This record gives sequence, C-alpha cells and structure tokens, in this order.
Amino acid sequence: MRFFESNDELYVDPRAYLQHLDLPEPATLRIYDTTLRDGEQTPGVALTPKQKLEIARLVSRLGIHIIDVGFPAVTPSERETLRLILEAQRDGEIRRDLEILIMCRADASDIDAGLRVLHELDAPLDQVTFLIFTSASNLHVKYKLGEMLLRRAGRAPAELQEVPLEWFCQENQQMLGKAIGYARSRGVRNIEFGAEDSSRTPIAQLIALVQTAVDNGADRFIFADTTGSLTPESTAFYCDHLRRAFPTLPLVSHFHNDYDLATINTITACLHGMTIFSVTLNGIGERAGNAALHSVVTALSLRYGLTIPGFRYDLLCEASSVVERLTGVPVQINEPVIGSNAFTHESGIHVHGVLHDPSTYESIPAEFVGAERRLVFGKHSGLTGVRHVLLKMEPALAEEGIVVDDQLALAVLDRVKLIRNCRAESGEAAQIISEHKRNMRSLSLSEADVIEVARSLAGSTRHACTATAVASVPIAR
Repeated sequence: MRFFESNDELYVDPRAYLQHLDLPEPATLRIYDTTLRDGEQTPGVALTPKQKLEIARLVSRLGIHIIDVGFPAVTPSERETLRLILEAQRDGEIRRDLEILIMCRADASDIDAGLRVLHELDAPLDQVTFLIFTSASNLHVKYKLGEMLLRRAGRAPAELQEVPLEWFCQENQQMLGKAIGYARSRGVRNIEFGAEDSSRTPIAQLIALVQTAVDNGADRFIFADTTGSLTPESTAFYCDHLRRAFPTLPLVSHFHNDYDLATINTITACLHGMTIFSVTLNGIGERAGNAALHSVVTALSLRYGLTIPGFRYDLLCEASSVVERLTGVPVQINEPVIGSNAFTHESGIHVHGVLHDPSTYESIPAEFVGAERRLVFGKHSGLTGVRHVLLKMEPALAEEGIVVDDQLALAVLDRVKLIRNCRAESGEAAQIISEHKRNMRSLSLSEADVIEVARSLAGSTRHACTATAVASVPIAR
C-alpha cells in the first residue's frame, strides 16, 4: 500500500534511540559458526561427515567467516569431517576465505592429532586455526580438571580436598602456556585460546589466564558463557575489562541460551568490543542451545543498522530447513525470524492490517530472510482474510460455477470456525504433541536403552560389531 505520509510520521522507529551508542563498523563484525561442534552436542543429534560437509557448504554460501569443525583428536569421524571440508575448500566447493577451526584440549596429544590430519592431507598449517582451550572458573579448574592436574604434578587425586584453589589455578595456567607454546613450536600459525566458564571467573583471574595464552603465542581469545549465566550488564562488564586489558586482541563471544538472553548478550558484546560472535544454525546446542545465527544477525541489521557485508540474509530460512532435515530437530513454530509462524497470520485484525501493508504488524520484511508470508484460518479469523483468499481464486471458482460474494464469504468463515472448534474438541492437539515427543525421544538412546544394550552384549552377540548385530539390539521406548 502507498502511504501518503513518511514513515517517520506514521510510527517511531526504535533505532532513533541508538544515537548515543558507539556502534562498530559493520565490516569489522565476523560470524563464527559452531554448528558442527557445539550444535552437534544437542542431545539426540548425530551428524555423519558427509552431512557435516553439506552444512559446511551451506555456511560458506551464507557468507559466514569462521567454521568450527570439532575435535579431530576425539574420533575418526571428526578427522574424516576435517578431511572432507579441507578437500572441498581446496576444490573450490567452499570459499577459500572461510576460516576453518579445530578444537584441542590444552594437551600435546590433541594438538598432534590435528597436525597428523593436516600432514596426511598435505595441507599447509596456516589453513587451519587451532582452538586450544582449558577451564577458567575455580569450580571447573578444581572440580573438573583437579584430579588430572594433580596427576600431572605427580600428586595423588586423593589430595583434591586439601589442596588450595590457588595451586590448581597456577597449574592450569602452566599447562595452558605449555600447550600453546608446544603448538607454536610445531609450526601452528593461527592459535585461538578458549576458556570454559569464563563468565563465572573473577575478572583479574581471567585476564591473567588470557595473558598467559597471549604470552605463549595465542592471537585470539574466545570468551565462553558456558552455562548461559550472563546478563547484558555482566556481558558489558567482562567485555569492557577485557578490551582495556587487551586493546588489539581479537575477542570472540560464545554464549549459551539458558535464560533466553544469548541474542541480547551477543549484541551487547558486539557493542563493547567483542566483534566476533559464535552462533549455531537454528540455535541448536546443549541444554537450551547457543546464540542463534538468525536472531543475532537479523537484529544487528534491522534494529542496529549493522548489516554485515557479504552475508546472505535471504538464505536464513533455507539454511534453517537444511539443518532441521539433517538433525531431525524441528524449529519451534514461534521461533523468531525462521519459525513457521514468524510470518503467519490468523487473527482477523492482524490479517486486515497485513493485507493493507505488512509493516502494520511485521517489523521484519519476509523477503529479507527468504521467508514467505501466509494466512491461516481458524477461531480468530475475520471476513477480510476469507474474502481475500476467495477473490484471489475467483477465476478458478467461476469456472466451477461458484459466485464469490459476501454471502459466500460469511458462510465460509462460519464453517472454518466450526471446523477448528471441532478439531479442538477432538483432542487432536494432544495427540500431535504426544507423537512429537515420542519422535524426539527416538533420536537418542535413553538410560533404559543403555541397559538393553548391556544385556545384549552380555549374551551371544558380545563380540559382534556388525550393523546387523547393532540393529538387532532391542530398544526400550
């Protein structure tokens, strides 16, 4: 619809309140995708190397800058994934400027595993970034890494309780420095340091850990909100202190979504100097997931005016569908930007407004993210929407001898509402939810399934490891 007034006369744009912010240049923002690593850690998700390659190609098409392909030290499958992606990049199927990153614990054996894969592929060491990580918070350092640190120092794990926190922090710091120094000595060119549970670590302690990493050769730091505990205020606190301590060091945010704050925390980090941000496609990840690519980039562009050069916003919905298909994890219908209801309208008042102009009820243009607007009909529908659909199909209906008029539109509206009310009374919704939950449970193995596997292995098939033997294991549901 053509407006006779300017947009400024018709509504207040919330972007008018950003004038006091020191916004970064859009070209300085870099997107760091961890769908293949953190995303695959979603309970019930398992991707094959070929499926991961498909997602890597998608990440490349989207215009993302960095892709985390996981732990080559962990399984042959992860090493095969790295091989396929490096070969695809060499063959031009994946952009040459897409930075490929692998994860390693602060341990020489992990680093050697990554180096072996690169050597086998005859890949130059500067083609891959090594993310070398350890824990940061006292909780993690003492009670997750503690026994390992004691053994490394030749002490007994039984000493865990009596040894003070300071000792574990010092040992952790030394272990990190040695690991990064070792990687440098083996010719690794690009090293990122990651600290688990950064967001629950005293800031002075975190800065000291990062300084150790930098002193030994790390050239980037990824700050992890491992438990999704941050608020925008605490995010700003950590970002400001880290930026002052390391004015030129590239800083990466890695935020989880336990309080549904990952999007705003990521945006806050971008506005406070962490201009590289980690996300996953569809926001998949452990527990409540990770910061979601679609939410972060769309909000940055349309609410903050930070449109990232070269990024394909119009592929967001297509990318979402691919990840749904490969993981088996559906996007919730009211998910922002990519959910099936994000551009779907039923309410008569909303449909009336949207048919006049979408901006009446939509602040995100559907075409911007590659979505399609649609109308559905039910209990809250109005005459305008029904009439719109009938008039759109009027030529076809006329060939069937059906006259489109207000009398027909009213009759159709009444019948539509009746059908929807009957479906509500039938309990159909409860059946749909029950089936959905069963399907989701089938993606992973439960505790009962583990017991069934144990019983099977204790029988005659104990040493069998064929596909047939695995398929024959009874699964409890």
